[in-house]
Amino acid sequence: MRSKLRAFLLSLLFAGMPSGWAAENIPTLHAKVTYPVLQELMGGCSLRCAFFWETIAGAPSKPAPQLCDDDAMTGWMAPEDWKNTTITFQLPSKLPADCRDTPFYGLSIANGMIESPRAFRSHARVRSMLLSLNKKPIARLRLADTWKWQDFRFNDQVLNQGDVITLTIEEIYPGTESTKPFITEIVLQGAH
Repeated sequence: MRSKLRAFLLSLLFAGMPSGWAAENIPTLHAKVTYPVLQELMGGCSLRCAFFWETIAGAPSKPAPQLCDDDAMTGWMAPEDWKNTTITFQLPSKLPADCRDTPFYGLSIANGMIESPRAFRSHARVRSMLLSLNKKPIARLRLADTWKWQDFRFNDQVLNQGDVITLTIEEIYPGTESTKPFITEIVLQGAH
């Protein structure tokens, strides 16, 4: 009940703000770089412990299940015109009763093509993304230029049926051969 009241109060707060205010004044989160992305370490507990979702990316939008497939050798490449390209996580329209008001508090990202050092340098990587929940900005994510896991934590958000999490690409690290940014894996953290 408290989480619904908090969401309601936040919506009232932002309702009276000038257009664009929330996006300009959201926190910028810098990645906590952790361990190398290795196939042997893929998977584990995440928001998927509560429910699955549909992942859609690009322009035009297409299914992008390879972004959440626990496979270090697959990934998704943005189009040539990558600026403001979105990655969307659409929650199911019906959730079990015990999955309502599920906490969402972070992301782990394997940025770039990590199958080899040459592939990593050849392809562009994401430098900055805007994270939104139901079109309301939560944070700007600043990624490091590394093939290691990058973790982001933010104040708990509450997820319910039909919610939409969106990442919008804002800046990239150019590759030596391609300016299309590549992302190997995105893990949504929450539920526990």
